[in-house]
Amino acid sequence: MSRVEKADAFAGKRVLVTGGSRGIGRAIVLAFAQRGAEVAFCYRSDHAAAKEVKQAGADFGARVDSFQTDVTDAAAVAALVEQVQGKRGAIDVLVNNAGSFPATKVIDMTPAEWDAVVRTNLYSVFYCCQAALPGMIAAGGGAIINIASIAGQRGSARHAHYAAAKGGVLAFTRSLAREVIEHNIRVNAVSPGRIATELLVNEQTAHEFARWMADTPARRLGAPEEVAEAVLFLASPASSYIVGETIAVNGGLLME
Repeated sequence: MSRVEKADAFAGKRVLVTGGSRGIGRAIVLAFAQRGAEVAFCYRSDHAAAKEVKQAGADFGARVDSFQTDVTDAAAVAALVEQVQGKRGAIDVLVNNAGSFPATKVIDMTPAEWDAVVRTNLYSVFYCCQAALPGMIAAGGGAIINIASIAGQRGSARHAHYAAAKGGVLAFTRSLAREVIEHNIRVNAVSPGRIATELLVNEQTAHEFARWMADTPARRLGAPEEVAEAVLFLASPASSYIVGETIAVNGGLLME
């Protein structure tokens, strides 16, 4: 996979990233900003982190806007897309990244915990795609990249709700890709493995880290920027014949 290097590779493109204030989402926002895109991102509650991302984007000379949004609320998502399109026009690239990763055994999981995680990781993808698609269709095309997870491919103990949701993201990606390619809209997914973000590091113990290194052929955690590079590729013309696929960024943890 070639890197998308040119500083103006996405000049004039309008990009919306969900969950863009930290971790993988932050890296994706700044990767597009560095390459000339007009980027909007939403976040749940961390105003300070959102402000920092906006400033980092401005340091690249990019226009970056932030919106506090509950992506588990269909009406809130519709309002977000309307605001973004009202400011900038139709969205060219949608990156569904928002997610949560709490640890709970199935035997202890409450229906409310299950529902909250599935809504954050799966329902949000449906809501955002449904809201953005009319504008993309009217504009004659676009790209949607959904951030899945290795958990959705192989399962994850104590994260069954998250794994189920991410498995749903992978199936949704393939299904939507079949529906909208006739409108020149390409839908693909990126499936990260163990990436050095706050979500994962909070789960880490010395024992866990040793186990992770033992069963990851690359013998390290991935960087958020490495996931962002895969997203850039799928959003670029270099991937114009890639439809309904998943790029794994996992250091060899899952080889198929």
